[in-house]
Amino acid sequence: MKFGWFFLFYLLHLGFCILAAVAPPIVFKGKSLTGILSAIDVIDDHTVIGILYFIGFGLFCLEILVGIWVIQQVGMYFRGSGKAAEMKREAARGTLRAAI
Repeated sequence: MKFGWFFLFYLLHLGFCILAAVAPPIVFKGKSLTGILSAIDVIDDHTVIGILYFIGFGLFCLEILVGIWVIQQVGMYFRGSGKAAEMKREAARGTLRAAI
């Protein structure tokens, strides 16, 4: 069950990182996230701030790549440790108990 919580919250974290890397103006009306769209919008008026936004965008992209690597490593550990088969058996037992 701990792996399930980890995957759920880590995928939410990766989703936020993707949102922050893009930073659409629909979600955040101001310039609160350092995404690519905010960087393009700001670079015309304030060059230094635009460059900092591009650096933030690059760091969020790096976090996404590292996060994908972490998910792959934990997934391989999860499959190799036998926890996946154990969770399937536990889910089947839970379903059977709920049916009875």
